[in-house]
Amino acid sequence: MTAQCPRCAIALAATELQQVPVARCPRCRGLWFEAHALRAAREAADPDLAFLDVELWSDAEQFRHAPRSGRCPTGDGALHALEYGHTGVTVDYCDACFGVWLDEAEFERIVSALEHEVDTRPASEYLRAALHEARQLLTGPQPLLDEWRSLRSVLKLLEYRVLSEHPGLHQRLLALQAGNPFR
Repeated sequence: MTAQCPRCAIALAATELQQVPVARCPRCRGLWFEAHALRAAREAADPDLAFLDVELWSDAEQFRHAPRSGRCPTGDGALHALEYGHTGVTVDYCDACFGVWLDEAEFERIVSALEHEVDTRPASEYLRAALHEARQLLTGPQPLLDEWRSLRSVLKLLEYRVLSEHPGLHQRLLALQAGNPFR
């Protein structure tokens, strides 16, 4: 069966977004992401977002849910409207195949909102996130390389945040490096 746009009821066209296979409606420009493809595209758009776990349905308190009138583009199940984390973007999520429908420009709004979250977190939150990612590296369900990438991203962001919150520290570190006799 050909995937159909839940808005326009016309066939979706296969394409790529951030080198991730998606389907796009030629009329309304909406995007259909198969299970986990939205996360892959989000991380390809900005690798620093990899450590942000936005899993739909994982925390009922975090996600507002409302049924939508419409079927999954693949015909597998019903679409449900969910707020995607704290981005302010409502996505349509299939309860059967776990795919996600985004209306035009919603992908860009999600990435922008998550980048803003990354840019405004204080160093203390990055320290907590780094400790969490270090535990995940040893015990997490994801492949070791994925967990390592997440930890590396968080440590890099922690470094940037500490240096931006304490500009004098950056100058002291540069002076120490300049005076290093082992260079």
